[in-house]
Amino acid sequence: MISSKIKLKVHSITAVRDVENREGYQIEFVEVRPRPPMVMVAPPELPEEIGKMVMQIGKTMQQVLPGGGEGEIEMRKMTLILTAEEMEAFKLRPYPNQLYELTITDGALIFKEI
Repeated sequence: MISSKIKLKVHSITAVRDVENREGYQIEFVEVRPRPPMVMVAPPELPEEIGKMVMQIGKTMQQVLPGGGEGEIEMRKMTLILTAEEMEAFKLRPYPNQLYELTITDGALIFKEI
């Protein structure tokens, strides 16, 4: 059995009406992932000792500059349009920036509030 877990954040929630004029909600989710490490390479023509120093200075600058340190990135993941009953079935009470863990197993979506 294959299972996948994804950390989601509610980006926005909007009240909408479907084609049958029923009230519902459009929920925009973004996936939250750790920021991948930045890779630095010193030019090959530099002596090895100077190259190590250049790389150390670069790493230090990444940590000092805003947005350069450890953190997370957000990527658009999915949009759901649900009625109130469907939201209750999924056990969703979304508000902006709310975090969920989405587990996908055998075609089933399971939302767990974090």
